[in-house]
Amino acid sequence: MNLKLTALSFLAVCGLAIANPSPNAPKTVETALTKAYIPLGFDDNDRIQIAVAGTFKNTCYKVGPHALKVDAENKTITVQQQAYLYSGVCLQMLVPFSEIVDVGIIPSGNYKVVDSQTGKALAELPVNVGTSAGPDDFTYAPVSDAYVVKDEETGKHMLAIAGSFGDRCSDFQEIKVNVANDVIIVQPVLERKADISCSPEKVRFLKTVELNDNVKNGVYMLHVRSLNGQAINKLVDLE
Repeated sequence: MNLKLTALSFLAVCGLAIANPSPNAPKTVETALTKAYIPLGFDDNDRIQIAVAGTFKNTCYKVGPHALKVDAENKTITVQQQAYLYSGVCLQMLVPFSEIVDVGIIPSGNYKVVDSQTGKALAELPVNVGTSAGPDDFTYAPVSDAYVVKDEETGKHMLAIAGSFGDRCSDFQEIKVNVANDVIIVQPVLERKADISCSPEKVRFLKTVELNDNVKNGVYMLHVRSLNGQAINKLVDLE
């Protein structure tokens, strides 16, 4: 028996597999979004990223892909969120979910972020006119991770940012933190020192900053700018 498959027979087998998916494969359904988290301070030359969130009604739903439509003329951004719906036994409990949505670079203006399924306006996204040809108003530290922890002794929320400088003449000038619309916006501004050697070298850092008292318990989007343009974006549930 010849076990070798020709290219044609291989494609035929693959096509059959695609046409007949697993009987246990989930359905793809559209699901509603209930909130959008919008970092402030975006310009029309920034890569814009936002967060959206919703709640599944039981445990048979899992987060699926999302789609985005930007209407620059009517200043709307429509987000369609899908979910994978599995069969079987489902626990009847509410399951929160969230997604980071990459909007990209869009023209200036005040946009409405709209849920595709319900047509509900979730938030407004202001996009300013850029004031310079450069990518940012500041040069940011190369942050690779960020999180918020609670100091058990003081009860304060502490922001931690981690990453690696590319040489020893880089340091933090300041870490700007602003809180607006349930978003913690962090700008880790880089400083260059000219009085020491700048030979290439990996220098790891872990920097902590105490958040002020207007950061209460609850869910926030943590948005931390970074040198490579890939901001750290995640939802954090503070208590």
